[in-house]
Parts: sequence; C-alpha cells; structure tokens
Amino acid sequence: MSTKEGNRFLLVFHTVVVTLVGVCGGLLLGLSIWATVNHNQEIFGLKYSGSSFLNVVGRLGILGIIVGGALVVAAILGYLSTLRDGCGTFWKIIYGIIASVLVLLLIAIAVGNLLFATRSNPKELENFFFDAWNESLKDPSYVAQLCQIEQTYHCRGFYDDSCNSTQQMQCPSCDTPVDPSITAGCWNKVLDDFKKYYYPVGILSAILALLLSMDLIAICAI
Repeated sequence: MSTKEGNRFLLVFHTVVVTLVGVCGGLLLGLSIWATVNHNQEIFGLKYSGSSFLNVVGRLGILGIIVGGALVVAAILGYLSTLRDGCGTFWKIIYGIIASVLVLLLIAIAVGNLLFATRSNPKELENFFFDAWNESLKDPSYVAQLCQIEQTYHCRGFYDDSCNSTQQMQCPSCDTPVDPSITAGCWNKVLDDFKKYYYPVGILSAILALLLSMDLIAICAI
C-alpha cells in the first residue's frame, strides 16, 4: 500500500470514528436532557434530600450531559483536524488532548459499569434507593409515585410485602388494590431493571475508548 493510499485509509477511518463518536454523543446528550426533564430532576420521581453522589449525578444528569457534550465536541474537532492548513494542525492538537481525556473517562465508565453489573447487590445503590423510598413514604405527595413503581414492577414494599413489621418494610397506601399474590419487594425488581443497562453501557464505552485510542494513532499519521 502506497503512502497516499495509506493516508486515504486513515482519513476514512478517522472520519468514521468521529462520526460514530458524534452520533453516540448526540444520543447520550439528548437522552440525558430528556431524562432530566421527564423525571423532574428526581430518580424514579422519588423524594430524596440526602447528599448521595448517585443522587447528584442522577438528578442533574451531570455525567450523561458532560460525556455526551464532550463526545459531540470531540467529533466536531475531529472533523476540523482534517483541514489542510495551519488551522488543521491546531485543531488536531486540541482534538488529541480532548480525545485522550475522553479515552480515560470512557475506560473508567466501562470498568465501573461492568463491575457494577457483576455485583449481586451494590450497597451504594441500595442505600440510596432505600433512603429515597422511606423519605417518599413520609410525604403524601410522593405516595402515588411509590404506588406507580409497585404497579410497574409488580412488587410490594421495599424488600418484600411485610408492610407492617418495621418502618423499613412499609408499603404505600394505594388507591388501586395490589394483587395479594405479589410478595416480591421492589428493590430486587428495580435492581434487575438497572442491571439491564450496565452491560450495554459498559461494552459501548469500552468500544468507543478503543476506537478513540486507535484514532489518536491514526490522526498523527494523517
């Protein structure tokens, strides 16, 4: 393969990578904004006034918005880096810096998601959801949301349907009677639902990190 053909191949590869990065970033950014607005800046619509890091990230959509926005910016810079003049060299350097940071961030997200998905009972998430559940039980304006969770996941109570044994097991008083045959608690149902997303997000983050790493090498040769 001649040098000219090699450069053309690298340019095509670079274009494909930055396009994929831009599309993924745009989707992530849009979904993060939609989720924040749709859930009224609350996880599952539940009340929570604690200081859990999960609450900060979830309520404000910080992680999704930052990563999505950074991916879109990286894609734009990636296109600019192909300019055949002095500006192209400048944008190539900026793209290299941002892409390098994104690679590290995506690796961290991939590792974190995959580790989280393989854990049988992540205590951080359990404590966060547990506190939000109990706090919502005490506020009549949030009880309807707890009832909605029970109906959606076909569950009763937090750990199980022992609604009168302890405060931790209390169930919301819903207008629509709950099927008495339902005994499974909502925590395990919600956890299973959460875990459906951790593997795909972890794998996608790992793939994007790999592609960006390869593109950093390719862009130096263009």
